[in-house]
Amino acid sequence: MVTQVRARSDAAKQERRAQILTAARTLWQTHRYPDLTLNAIAEQVHLTKAALFAYFPSKEDLFLSLYEDLLDDFFRDLNRHLDLGGTHTPATLARTLGSLTLAHPDLTRLIPLLAGILEHNISAARAHAHKTRVAAHLSATAPRLQRALPGLRGDAPARLLTYTQALIAGLQPMSDPSPAVREALRDSPLGALHLRLDTALPDALTALITGLSTEQET
Repeated sequence: MVTQVRARSDAAKQERRAQILTAARTLWQTHRYPDLTLNAIAEQVHLTKAALFAYFPSKEDLFLSLYEDLLDDFFRDLNRHLDLGGTHTPATLARTLGSLTLAHPDLTRLIPLLAGILEHNISAARAHAHKTRVAAHLSATAPRLQRALPGLRGDAPARLLTYTQALIAGLQPMSDPSPAVREALRDSPLGALHLRLDTALPDALTALITGLSTEQET
């Protein structure tokens, strides 16, 4: 049964907004983005689609908000690890970033949609708020990365975080091919073309981190 009663107080609105994001995340775990509808999400929290627009003006804005919450979780875990202290080599830092990425699969699946879909159909004010939030994460985590790998100097830590997202955006879809491609690659000489994110991402990150840390020496 769907009800159109909207939350009235600020606290109630925030709670309802969180419920919508939780419903979106649950459906995201079993659906592709094109197959997810606002109607389906609204039904999960007993709202009409029209009522849902009081909290999120578009599907893109809703999933951008979900991306931001998931990104908060990722950086919380990364910072917690880096705050344990100790130094890394490019290879060990790459493995750390890779394992943390794999530990946040909902975020990893959303990253490829960010630039091409989620950052569209939003207002300039929303885009500014989004980028400001991301920049705050980079600013807080960059010095931690520099302590973990002293060879990362200047803007190299922030570039590492930005480039890591770009690597995930490219590698994740390749590691999750369509059923037809997966079938074509199975049990055939073409199987070598199947990319595994758990091995490809650390490999790519090791090369990236090595390059960023050694470029300071030239």
